[in-house]
Amino acid sequence: MIEASGLNGKYDKALEKGNNMGIGEDKLTDTLEWLEDDLKMEVNDDNDEIPLNREGARVVYTLNPRELKFFPLSISAIAKIFYAAGEDWTISTRVYDVTNYAYFSGDDRGALELSRRHSKEVERLGSKLIAWGECGHGYRSYRWEGPNWMRENCPVDSVSIPEFLAEYIRTGSVKPDPSLNKKLTTLHDPCNLVRSGGIVEDQRYILRSSVTNFVEMTPNRENNYCCGGGGGQLAMGEYADRRIKARKVKADQISRTGASFVATPCHSCIDQIMELNHHYKLNIEIKTIGEIVADAIIL
Repeated sequence: MIEASGLNGKYDKALEKGNNMGIGEDKLTDTLEWLEDDLKMEVNDDNDEIPLNREGARVVYTLNPRELKFFPLSISAIAKIFYAAGEDWTISTRVYDVTNYAYFSGDDRGALELSRRHSKEVERLGSKLIAWGECGHGYRSYRWEGPNWMRENCPVDSVSIPEFLAEYIRTGSVKPDPSLNKKLTTLHDPCNLVRSGGIVEDQRYILRSSVTNFVEMTPNRENNYCCGGGGGQLAMGEYADRRIKARKVKADQISRTGASFVATPCHSCIDQIMELNHHYKLNIEIKTIGEIVADAIIL
């Protein structure tokens, strides 16, 4: 049997293995365990943990499987913020993939199945809320498309990480020190989160609270230029050259800000902007919103 590749391969793995990269549960737990060891040293607390499958936790947090292989610091950043906030949270080792590649493929049945798995798992754990990791389409596919697939309101409340972190800062649960992030920072608006999801101002509030120098792209918010990595294109190698050439307009937009850091709450956008950075020699660093906040926290 020839393994499906590209976009179809991604959602086939998600349906069969539980995540779009086919990562086994043992690999997941091993990675989270060594991140936990590092976290204990960073926060100077041997009792801190990255809790797995904790029944009754208030919040179930979801991951992008790419974080486990390529961006583990994204996971550490959120864990550090949860520690600072005193959050009661957990990660399910059974259902944790924030992405929904069936949505990109137009497979409504597959998209429905992936959404239902999250709802059922959160209900099984007896939790109150899903906190969606930094993934534009992951949040959109459950929060806005999910009710259409399920033909009912989503049975479990959900919130995007920008919304979550902004609330922490507003209530004083987390108190970032912007002087710890002094480099000029700009913000890329993910299409699915901003234009299609309505999450516009929270990430701006977070950055203004967490960096000394924040500058907007022009245009911005709902009118910001697409990075070119959405719609599942990152999983389709045949479009790689087109993605990069077509998004010179995005590279130029970033360059005009003069920023050293680009923050964006979406891993698809991060991957694409990393490629633009390399191809067009932008000389920038790209970080998640969570990483920016974690860098500004003094414990």
